[in-house]
This record gives sequence, structure tokens and C-alpha cells, in this order.
Amino acid sequence: MMRPSETYSQLRQSDDNISTSPKLEAEGLPLNPRHDWTRNCLFILLGILGAVTCLILGYVAHPKAQPTPPTTPKTWKTTSTSELHCGNSSSEARALGCVFDLLTNNWMPQYCADPYTDGEYRAWVIDAGRELGAWAFYHDDKAERQVASEEELSDLVGKHVWTTTENHLAHCVFLARRMHRLVTGEIAAVAHNTFAHTMHCTKAVLKALQATGGQSGDVAQIGSTFDVGIVSCLV
Repeated sequence: MMRPSETYSQLRQSDDNISTSPKLEAEGLPLNPRHDWTRNCLFILLGILGAVTCLILGYVAHPKAQPTPPTTPKTWKTTSTSELHCGNSSSEARALGCVFDLLTNNWMPQYCADPYTDGEYRAWVIDAGRELGAWAFYHDDKAERQVASEEELSDLVGKHVWTTTENHLAHCVFLARRMHRLVTGEIAAVAHNTFAHTMHCTKAVLKALQATGGQSGDVAQIGSTFDVGIVSCLV
């Protein structure tokens, strides 16, 4: 069997490294671009992973990032209110700076009073043109003993006083005007303003209209009574 005319010696690893790389560089042959792209991607990915790791470690280490135990839900506090009082007698009411409100026949804190509607009602009841004359307030239901003055009326705290249905209906009308002033912000507060009293007043007006057909009739008679009182109000 014939042997080849030329023999090839095995290249050593070191010789291969030395002979091939300079040759590629000398000949200007480009390196494999796919290898460069892969390597760059790996570097970018490692950089992103490193940055994310730092952020996570920083977040965990930060004291504010630690979870806090659940707390009891907060209860919102409403604005506190205070109640103004006028004592238990007319003398105490005067000493506390309260005023007598003729429209409601009550002593009340000045903060809750409305001189405007009180003045309107006063002008009504002292008008000599009223059916029973001016100032139709009495100690009895027969209109035999008239209350002498507003000052005397204000001192009758807890006492029963009689007046005409005419004055009672006027009280309801002027009190409605006062409530409107409260709604529009012309006054800050009112006293003696329960819904029960509003129902009482509106029923009295409707009853009077139904009974008289819109005419004066019995409204001039002694048909209403009230107690002089003392009320408080909220600020």
C-alpha cells in the first residue's frame, strides 16, 4: 500500500493561537458579528439585573418601606358645639346677658335672637288697630286682667298667658320669616325652632283659614295660650 508523499505534523494548541489570530487581523477579516451582539446583550442584561437588585435591596432596607401593623380606623371628629344657657329665671337671664324675645315669648341668648323679626311682631301686637286693641296679652282666658307691659310679661317665666288667635297666627307668620333669614344666612342661629312647633303653627294657620274662609271672624277672640319660657341655643 502506498504512503502519501507528504506528511502533516499535528499543530500544537499554542501554535494554532499564534498562527490564526494574527492572520485574521492581518487579512482584515471581520469577526463574527453574532458573537459580539450576544456578548453586548449579556452585558446589558447583567446591568439591568444589577440595577433592579440594588433597587430591591434599597427598598427593603429603607425603614419606611417596612410593613406596618394594621391600625384601628380613624373616627372623624365633628366640630364641637357649645350650648348657651340663660339660667332658670328672668333675673338669671338678665344677669347672663340674655334677651327677651317677644316673638317666641322666651328668654334666649342674644346670639340666637333676631331683633328684626322680633321688632316686626312687636309692631304688630302694639298696633291699636288689632281687633281687641294693642297688647292683647292676659292673665286669664276671659281677657279681664291684661298683662301690663312687656317687662311684666318677661317676668312671668313658667306662667300661663292668654292672647288672641290673631296674635297667635301673627307669631307663626313672623317666625316663618325668621326661619327664612336663618336659611339665607342673615342670622346665625335660632332658638325655639323644633319641627313640632312648625307643625303646630302651620296647622293653626290652616285651621283658621278653614274656619273663617279668610275673614277675620274668631281670630280676634281669646283662643290661644302659651307659657313664657327660657330656652338655650347651640353655637
